[in-house]
Amino acid sequence: PAQLEDGTVVGSWAILLAAAATRVLAAGRSAVIAVPDHRDRAQLEAALLSRIPADAFVRDDAKQSGPARYAAFLRTLADAPCVVIGNRSTVYAPVADLGLVALWDDGDPLLAEPLSPGVHARDAALLRQELHGGALVFAGHTRTTDVERLVAVGWVRELPAARRLSPRVVLSANREGESRAARVPSSAFAAAREALVDGPVLVQVARPGYAPVLVCAKCRHPARCPHCGGPLHAARQGAVPTCTWCGRAAHAWACPECSSTLLRMASSGSERTADELGRAFPGTRVIIADGDHPVAEVDGRPALVVATRGVEPLATGGYRAVILLDGDRMLMAEDLRIGESCLRWWSNAAALAAPGAPVHLVGVGGEVARALATWTQAAYARAELADRAPLRMPPTVRVAAVEGPRRAVDTALAELRQAVPELDAEAVLGPLAHGESVRALVRFDYGLGPRVTESLRASVVSHAVKGRRPAKGRTPGAAHTLKVRVDVPDLDL
Repeated sequence: PAQLEDGTVVGSWAILLAAAATRVLAAGRSAVIAVPDHRDRAQLEAALLSRIPADAFVRDDAKQSGPARYAAFLRTLADAPCVVIGNRSTVYAPVADLGLVALWDDGDPLLAEPLSPGVHARDAALLRQELHGGALVFAGHTRTTDVERLVAVGWVRELPAARRLSPRVVLSANREGESRAARVPSSAFAAAREALVDGPVLVQVARPGYAPVLVCAKCRHPARCPHCGGPLHAARQGAVPTCTWCGRAAHAWACPECSSTLLRMASSGSERTADELGRAFPGTRVIIADGDHPVAEVDGRPALVVATRGVEPLATGGYRAVILLDGDRMLMAEDLRIGESCLRWWSNAAALAAPGAPVHLVGVGGEVARALATWTQAAYARAELADRAPLRMPPTVRVAAVEGPRRAVDTALAELRQAVPELDAEAVLGPLAHGESVRALVRFDYGLGPRVTESLRASVVSHAVKGRRPAKGRTPGAAHTLKVRVDVPDLDL
């Protein structure tokens, strides 16, 4: 964290990108910077307005009024250079003379467009730079495997820091004699107690709420809603469990496996963690920061800040200690990118620490923990990319998802084989049932991209033309539509 002349606290990354945009603006060209959310945008805006005139600054924000957004759009069309900042759609800003396109933290899922055609802001920035020239910058505390692939092929080059600054990361584990069930080891507990004398301490947890996961107290079977099958959670100690899907209260819940009516809290959310730490540190302020309790900034007074991943508030002068909990639970997620995602969450939290402050990663070992402890995120991305190459997993190859009626999917895959005979025998995974339809994944090399997408697009158009009149007794809907998405973020069949 850094402090501007007016006392505003921002991340040092915001000052870095503001300096780059200022240099481009001084050269008479425009800069476009995309960030994940409004919290990042506010930091970058504060850093920019301390360097450039207000008439050269343009904010692209969906929360603006209609007239304000239209005025900002007209400003980007002017011949005078400007600096445009905003979320993922900002990469399309129609500035006159583009000198810089920059993305902060491209691994954040908020930069992935969920609507069709699902273009990631990173890919849009690559095309924008190729079409209009200028510089292209990917900045972040970690490096995604997608950017590492671009480094490996020579499309972008690495710019290491002139002076290596890294947090003091400690891999905390339970000492001999301590209970394995202890959530906070004694070393991390002692570090928090010592740091609270000087200022705030950050405690990162995996999930919000009080008890996000409930299980049967007798057989440990997950507690599910008897109406919709959704997982049950508890809002507070002794509260009636409710379903996270339908919101119904399970007053007379009974385990379908052993008929027990007793429940056990299998995990602790942000509220329960704050409750437990409040009892462990009496007389200390406890601040909860999650989706239901948004907090952008805390002062430098002693406080325990319990935050979920990704919404940690800035602290004046930085946190005097950072404790990363639930790391083992985070790594258990069934996701191809969970390793690099965890490293990004932990690195972003560690970057909020004051210089020399300890950062305790609790209960995690292996390559991800070593990368955080040695602050070698780029090396982890290289190793991860090398591991995926023999398995032909993205981003070493591209993946397209084909979903729809089985006959339409089979026809599209057959036509693809004829159009692109270079596809190997294991290029297609599936099709398997996916709700009311079927889904198949097609893996292909980057050089085959134009031919593969052209064939799949032709199949979508052909199916749409034939299906304008649904068969007798069949209702048109999503289950009867052939859908194709390239570079899917989730490979789950």
